[in-house]
Amino acid sequence: MAVPNHIASWVMARAPDVEGLLANLFKGTGLLQGGFSDYVMALAIACAFPIVRFIMDRRVYGPLAHRVLGVPAGDPKKTDVVVTREQLETVQKFKESAYKCGVQICFTVVLLLVGLNKPWFYDTKLYWAECSWPCNVHITYGERFVYCLVLGFYVQAVPMLFLWETKRKDRLEVFAHHVATIVLIAYSYYLNLTRVGVMVLVCHESNDIFLEAAKMARYAKHEALTTAIFVTFMLSWFTTRVFMFPYFVIRSTLFESMERARALGVQDSIQPHHTILNGFLIFLYCLHVYWSYLILRIAVKQLTTGGADDIREERPATPKKHHVSSVGSMPTPD
Repeated sequence: MAVPNHIASWVMARAPDVEGLLANLFKGTGLLQGGFSDYVMALAIACAFPIVRFIMDRRVYGPLAHRVLGVPAGDPKKTDVVVTREQLETVQKFKESAYKCGVQICFTVVLLLVGLNKPWFYDTKLYWAECSWPCNVHITYGERFVYCLVLGFYVQAVPMLFLWETKRKDRLEVFAHHVATIVLIAYSYYLNLTRVGVMVLVCHESNDIFLEAAKMARYAKHEALTTAIFVTFMLSWFTTRVFMFPYFVIRSTLFESMERARALGVQDSIQPHHTILNGFLIFLYCLHVYWSYLILRIAVKQLTTGGADDIREERPATPKKHHVSSVGSMPTPD
């Protein structure tokens, strides 16, 4: 499948070229050259994410949450303001969504900067056109940078899911999603199939921006804004994850890759990699179908009751309120 040539040419002519910038930054450092050093870089990025998140929580997300939600913040020794447990939990959820929204915005921008000026971004057959076996297509600095950045994020996201994130009923499914994503990223990097890997990420990252933004609007009790953003999220979800992902990416990895292998006479040699790679992609798509069901349930609830609570979140049967001097149980700005 391909985007019309005149559209692809128009976009590529106007897309910024980040490859020169990345080459100047990393040339001579030994990084983004392939091999073991790139995995080390991904691990370093994984270690950096929780540190950056902690700092942003204190300096940006925390103050923003208190301001938007109207929950008082300050030194608990200097105020007797009553704050309920529910308010504290909402502040925590708001900060979590703000962090994830920011991360997904960054990922989406980087993915577009790396991909928009590449011909293969617009034609699925070009994922494989230059491949022999093993695939020896040149991997650009941008593609390597995207891989290290996203791999690092998902590596740290696995323990953070249980140590930091809000507990949700589908956290085991999310855990499986993260593990499958890590395997796919590392495996496709090993096989030199970064072009299709970048397109998998393009289909996955952008719609989470709207999901987290809708959650923040709901926590702030802006019902009209919540509904508007949630509708945008649904449109982007079903467009990218439910339609584009299988129709463009999985179809290409299943059939166009095999067509290229037959043309080279290596259709037997690409096994078991062809089966393993597609198995993980189809597994991801099955998770999307399950989450689509949850999204539709939320949409029905919004239409019938006017509420769009996250049905995945675990709530205590009898929530208890307690008095807290401001937000002493949470990190606050100095």
